[in-house]
Amino acid sequence: MRFDLVAFDLYGTLLAIEKLEAALTRILGADARALLADWRKAQLGRTWELNQRGDYEPFGDVTARALAQVASHLSPALMERACKAWLTVPAHPDAAPALRHLRSVGIRCAILSNGTSPMIRSALDAAGLPIDEVRSVDEVRVYKPDPRVYALLDRMAPGDRTLFVSSNGWDVDGCKKTGRMVAYVDRGGAPPVQQPDLRVTSLEELARSVAA
Repeated sequence: MRFDLVAFDLYGTLLAIEKLEAALTRILGADARALLADWRKAQLGRTWELNQRGDYEPFGDVTARALAQVASHLSPALMERACKAWLTVPAHPDAAPALRHLRSVGIRCAILSNGTSPMIRSALDAAGLPIDEVRSVDEVRVYKPDPRVYALLDRMAPGDRTLFVSSNGWDVDGCKKTGRMVAYVDRGGAPPVQQPDLRVTSLEELARSVAA
């Protein structure tokens, strides 16, 4: 078997951020779709800005500040309810079957995410996803794509036995630049510039390839 560990990005890769729209519509009304897109952009933008400044704040704070940036008209109560939706982001339908497949053949599954450990575990519990280990950028107090984040993979398994998986092209690039093995799940977003070791269109395809 080629890999002992497959480590997944969480938001966008295992969890379908676009499915937050339904929960946000109940809270914010018809503007939820446009707001979600702006919110996610601001959320990522803030993590990169913090990296550039050499500063850090937990992802929950990043999420709240990003929402205040794009929707300053919302009341504090609505902002709090909207931010709590990130604790229960629905999973992509291919996530649970792929994880079960990998674990059934003895491959450990982990998370390497920008989220805090409580945020990650809440989302995993809500989505019912079986994960063996969770690693958060909180441990190194810097965000992806800083190389120190991907170095957390080395604490879980040898580098030549570890595969990192992401559907975010910039995340794939960040990890690949550190010399690690990376799989890109093409979900229609901006693709990586670096050549991934494996390119698939679903997590089930990934599981079949890795477990073969």
